[in-house]
Amino acid sequence: MGLFGKKDEKIDHEKELARLKAFASLTPEELAKKMEEAQKAAQEAFDKLTPEEQERAKAEAERMMRESEQERNALLQEAQKFGLKVPKFCPYCGTENKGGNFCPSCGAPYKTN
Repeated sequence: MGLFGKKDEKIDHEKELARLKAFASLTPEELAKKMEEAQKAAQEAFDKLTPEEQERAKAEAERMMRESEQERNALLQEAQKFGLKVPKFCPYCGTENKGGNFCPSCGAPYKTN
């Protein structure tokens, strides 16, 4: 079962690859417009959900973000074991940390260990 209790659909990998290649050829302006359209459509779909479905969707999104962060950290640690120089990124917006104590993009403070 997928998110919201719907049965997962089989993925057509060739179709998805073609779609990704089409996105890769977009200009930054075209890509920004597509992203805006996608965000609007996602918000409209979210707004149609019941409050219970919205809570489940939020919980699932938070779980996926935690898993993604854990996977990213594991990959960074593996790369560092092999002596690869790995750039650090803002944990809030993903912007590369080129030095300093605050993210130049979103202004969030970098965590210090």
